[in-house]
Amino acid sequence: MNYSDLTSSFSNMTYNFTLPMSSQNGSAPAADMGVVGIGKVPELLAFRNWYQPIHGYLAPIICVFGVAANILNIVVLTRKNMQTSTNVILTGLAISDGLTMAAYIPYALLMYVIHGTKSTPIRDTYQVAQFQMGYALFSVVVHSISIWLTVTLALFRYIFIRFPRLGAQYCNIHKAKVAVMAVVVVVTLVCVPYSVNFTIGSDLFTDKTGSIPNGTTYFIQMKNTNDFEKILYNVNFWIQALLIKLLPSFLLTIFSILLVNTMRNAEKRRKKLLNNVPLSDENGATSTSSTTTSARKQKKSRSNRTTKMLLAVVILFLLTETPQGVLNVMGGLDESFFLHIYLPLGDLLDIITLINNGINFVLYCTMSKQFRDTFLKLFLKNVLHQEYRRTKNTYTSAQATQATKDSDV
Repeated sequence: MNYSDLTSSFSNMTYNFTLPMSSQNGSAPAADMGVVGIGKVPELLAFRNWYQPIHGYLAPIICVFGVAANILNIVVLTRKNMQTSTNVILTGLAISDGLTMAAYIPYALLMYVIHGTKSTPIRDTYQVAQFQMGYALFSVVVHSISIWLTVTLALFRYIFIRFPRLGAQYCNIHKAKVAVMAVVVVVTLVCVPYSVNFTIGSDLFTDKTGSIPNGTTYFIQMKNTNDFEKILYNVNFWIQALLIKLLPSFLLTIFSILLVNTMRNAEKRRKKLLNNVPLSDENGATSTSSTTTSARKQKKSRSNRTTKMLLAVVILFLLTETPQGVLNVMGGLDESFFLHIYLPLGDLLDIITLINNGINFVLYCTMSKQFRDTFLKLFLKNVLHQEYRRTKNTYTSAQATQATKDSDV
């Protein structure tokens, strides 16, 4: 199998667990592992051939907008009036998502646009292979950080609304900063050892048409020269599969269900309390109580809107990562599945992930009034001020004109 064919997709580079070691060295076919071999799927191959040229140009455009959106997220979420434990985690998420998208831009240009998608000595040089190794490791780390920050976000929010007293004690800004740093350190320590499984391989390239000079192409492959490297690969495979893909997806599913149930129960309690609130008498004896109830109602409403927004972030992340995680693991266990199912879908998985990395800004603007107001104040202050002055001048002129007409009468 030519491993240079496996580096055409970001998913294969950064999220994959590639192939089981027995399949890589040809010592045992995939069927020996109890997995039925899968043949080529013409529809998937046709889709890949159609979409791949588009992807090379579409992905960098999405990444540019996504990086800009995440920078805006960081700027807004770090304002003094926005400093909460939730926003600390969202800031960390914006940084990791922004880095993931920023790293993809040079990768897409090198592997899709500048020299096309076909493996040639001009495209697949040794320097490009070195870049791919560094890029693959960096992308695995920052994207895995995003995954676990999303899990942390769901955990913090669940504790905060289910156990308010514990939330006030353990889900404050300081604890959020500690949690973000812990995620960064632990995920990096878990992901970095996986890089020892990679090495740069080479292959002779011969163009029968003579249009491309013959030479050597370089690509990334897994180390499989001895039993120790095979065991190390399998250990790293399951660590990555469980800790980076399957466990986060499972936890996000659980927390999403718990958040929905908690919100429903809280809404039922709120309605019950509102039905028991006495009406004010003629002397206004319960006016203070009504005011307090109204303030609590507004605070609860803001909390519910925040929870719904965060739940949307979590669910979108879950819908993006879970199918990819399942496909990754299945592709790692069965070479035929990887080649004929996962590989043709690699670019599609990439673009879905990139869109998810850049969509949070839209969610914040549409679902958070505080975020929206802060953004408008920061970036559209002069525009709004000029519009206000123009409206005020128009109104003043209209009043003056009307006053003149009245005096004439």
